[in-house]
Amino acid sequence: MNLPRDHHFIPAFYLKQWAGPDGKLVEYTRKGGKLISKSVGPGSTGYERDLYSFPELPSDAAQFIEQVFFQYADQKASDALDKHLGVKSLPWTSELVSAWSRFIVAIHLRHPDAMPELRTAAAAIWTAGGLDCQARYDATRKQTDPPSFDEYLAVRDPLAPVKVRVNMIIKALDNEEVGAHINQMKHAVIDVSAAPYRLLTSDRPVELFNIKETNGILSIPISPTKVFVAANDDATFEKLRRAAPERLVCDINTFVATRARRFVWAQDKSQERFIDNRISTKMEPTPLFPNIAHYVSIGAQI
Repeated sequence: MNLPRDHHFIPAFYLKQWAGPDGKLVEYTRKGGKLISKSVGPGSTGYERDLYSFPELPSDAAQFIEQVFFQYADQKASDALDKHLGVKSLPWTSELVSAWSRFIVAIHLRHPDAMPELRTAAAAIWTAGGLDCQARYDATRKQTDPPSFDEYLAVRDPLAPVKVRVNMIIKALDNEEVGAHINQMKHAVIDVSAAPYRLLTSDRPVELFNIKETNGILSIPISPTKVFVAANDDATFEKLRRAAPERLVCDINTFVATRARRFVWAQDKSQERFIDNRISTKMEPTPLFPNIAHYVSIGAQI
């Protein structure tokens, strides 16, 4: 069986909304100070080799995050996107609602610049828990058991520390607390097709602002003419619907282009100058998630 090695941090099901009649969209990136554009298929961009792999595990488990977790998560998120776009007439089941919220949260954390932070946090939490594990082990240890928990684990399952780190990362990608709040937010899909320009997207497409406050808002472009918005207050939607589509498109495009860390994607080359002037000019400072340890805990099981 061919294992998935090209791990998409921006899924193809999302990017295909920007593909033209030839099935391709325009990828923009900056190299050596120069803006580079090329026509690509949705599955041929937004990925990194072995991004989520754990080579310490056996081959049938090394790609678990990509092969199992994201295969399921992205398929359900794709169904939710089709529902938002009106492509499919599906009921809003709790599974579908949660799938979309999971996609929104995970799109932040699955980025190549964020994954090292996740891996480091998971390893640090495992190490920090050593004393507690030893104390609990001592309380139940039999005379025939080795004196230390690490020795016991090495005999029972030497790969346990790696498996726990994988489970922690999955738990962060599927953050229940944040996801549950997004599930309860009011949402709408706003059509901006009346604007003279089309929406762009990038590898940092989600705007999250005070999502637990009254004025909280979450948004992501979901096609060249539509943007998904979630908010806690109906007044937010009233304000957005009164705004000129041209203004909304400009603001959204500025946001996604300036925050792009690697790529901006467009339906065509009509906004190349706009992208050239803005791409990656306001990237988030690193570390991207200085408090990531608060979101990483033992969760899903391999």
